[in-house]
Amino acid sequence: MFFRYRLLLLAASLFWQPAQAEALLSASPSNCVTLQQGRECHAQIQTAWTISQPLTVCLYLDEQQLQCWHNTASAQWQWHFKDMQSRQLILWQMTDSEQKLHVLATARIEVSWVQSAHKKRLWRRF
Repeated sequence: MFFRYRLLLLAASLFWQPAQAEALLSASPSNCVTLQQGRECHAQIQTAWTISQPLTVCLYLDEQQLQCWHNTASAQWQWHFKDMQSRQLILWQMTDSEQKLHVLATARIEVSWVQSAHKKRLWRRF
């Protein structure tokens, strides 16, 4: 009898995984427009995130760590974006020793431009 009970518990523990926190991440504005292609785009970005339970999380811009929060369920953070290309914002759940555990949410900041970098010059006489 106890053997079956232990076997059932063992099987359940192998297939049971803890529920991951529901997460939302937003960045505003999500588009940064520069005058010409190849120039750095500058924008003040307001980032907000929320998760279903307090965790230790860090916000990354691609592979660059921007900010971390400990035992927090939501936060807002404002920062200056400066880049020539589009970038991915990633909210990582972290271990207590601040190692990446898994991705909770992502958002994208798109960089676009008004004019191409190489404008065709017309022949001028003067």
